[in-house]
Amino acid sequence: MSTVFAPGALLHDHDRWDDDPSPRMLRCSRIVARTPHISTFEFVSDDRRALPRAAGQYVTVSADIDGERVSRCYTVSSPPTRPYSVQLTVKREADGVFSRWLHDTLQVGDRLELSGPAGEFSTAFHPSERVLLLAAGVGITPMIAVLEALHDLGDGTDAVLLHNSHDPSSVVFERELSALAERNDTIRVVQAVSVDPAGTWAGPVGRLDAEMLTQHVPDLTTREVFVCGPDAYMQHAVALLEELGVPVERIHVESFVLAEIAPPEVNDTAGAPGHTVSFARSGKSVVIAEGETVLQAAKQVGIRIMTSCQNGLCGTCKIVKIAGEVDIAHNGGIRQREIDAGKILACCSRPKGPVEVDV
Repeated sequence: MSTVFAPGALLHDHDRWDDDPSPRMLRCSRIVARTPHISTFEFVSDDRRALPRAAGQYVTVSADIDGERVSRCYTVSSPPTRPYSVQLTVKREADGVFSRWLHDTLQVGDRLELSGPAGEFSTAFHPSERVLLLAAGVGITPMIAVLEALHDLGDGTDAVLLHNSHDPSSVVFERELSALAERNDTIRVVQAVSVDPAGTWAGPVGRLDAEMLTQHVPDLTTREVFVCGPDAYMQHAVALLEELGVPVERIHVESFVLAEIAPPEVNDTAGAPGHTVSFARSGKSVVIAEGETVLQAAKQVGIRIMTSCQNGLCGTCKIVKIAGEVDIAHNGGIRQREIDAGKILACCSRPKGPVEVDV
């Protein structure tokens, strides 16, 4: 018999999304068009389980598209102070398989597989009394989550957002950001556009440069800085910040490095020492060569582990290690306390001997 929830009923805090890191199906509850090419997709859990995360973290979404399983990472654009839904604000890219599917195919009521959250691009992991948020285009997604969380918590953090868009018609969250700034003395929003064909834009016009930065954020060297946007924008912004004297350790950049899933590597080291990887749930095991990963071991015996970047960055392939030792060469996709608790990233964990994992 299925559980029936009264209107507004919520489960207790202990029944949380991050208590169980395995992927789960969420239902699309709302789609809101932000610009002609950017929309927000909201997802909720059927069991009304809380979906906690830190502002600025991302999740991995997966769906079967044209007969193939496709996964992508997207930053959550809704604040963690509203934990019973997840909003993803996504730009439709002409060559983006997943973004085109979201915009062209996904309907309210459809379900997606989500895993996460992951990433440390967040004021929660780099706290400061003064922050500067630099964003371009749809790179605004982690920033709106941070600002709405600061507002909801009455945090008092002195926050400045400098958001660059191409033109007035492409500005995302303009109304929401203006409202946040009007209601909070500690939040300041600067919206700039690169071009203004009608000559009606009230804010700065032009690309991000040293003059724009120092004019609107004269105390930028005293702030913790977060940068998100296209790669060229982030490289340009980081170079500007360093030229203007912001310590590199105070500059935090959001980026995903997605890679296609590599084909299984053939073990051509027959006779050479190897390591046995055992998968407790399936009862399968395989001997892999020195230097091969747990993810490669899983592929060799036909076990599917959710993965995305395969660079130890996104955290999608996080699993529990039951026994054995591994070398983990990650890029921030797992925290030390998670490693201490026995979790590993399958994509970048190389056994040092026999290993058993909870898969």
